Amino acid sequence: MTNGFEILIFILPIAFAIHNLEEIFGMEKWTNSIPAYIHAPVTTRQFAIAVALFSVVGFVIIFTKNHFPSEEFYMKIISGFAGMLFSNVFFPHIIATIFLKKYAPGVISGILINLPLSSIILYSIFYHNLLTSKQILISVFIGGLSGIILAFIFLKVGKYFDHILINFTANNQNKRKCKYKN
Repeated sequence: MTNGFEILIFILPIAFAIHNLEEIFGMEKWTNSIPAYIHAPVTTRQFAIAVALFSVVGFVIIFTKNHFPSEEFYMKIISGFAGMLFSNVFFPHIIATIFLKKYAPGVISGILINLPLSSIILYSIFYHNLLTSKQILISVFIGGLSGIILAFIFLKVGKYFDHILINFTANNQNKRKCKYKN
């Protein structure tokens, strides 16, 4: 592996975090403007919690490289991560933008950052014979599927903590109101 390739892998979770930031700022408004069967409405806080967890997973993958049992296994994980980002550009971002005929949060960073970065990483893994094409395709499939599963889990976690924070905020506001009345 060359230093340039290692830098691209290091950039992967940063690109993912930038993509997640683009999504955070528009997701609540967007999900409230589309049919619920396409994407259930989410609050900004719920979505921010979910994508923060997603971003942490990305950074953990990169920074725990030395703890993987082999370089090949690590490349499978990287292929899955890059494959998840690659797939995510099309599903849901580009498809949603075309189908709904409106901007879908994440489509810009997906097309401009994630698509070229993940494509270069996946091509480099193949070109340098780090994995076979079959291994890459399986890793991309598993990465995409894992991304969908984690999205549902992290959105549920985000919703749970969003409710806790709403109740915590409401309780503190009630305490302040009582304090000022006395």
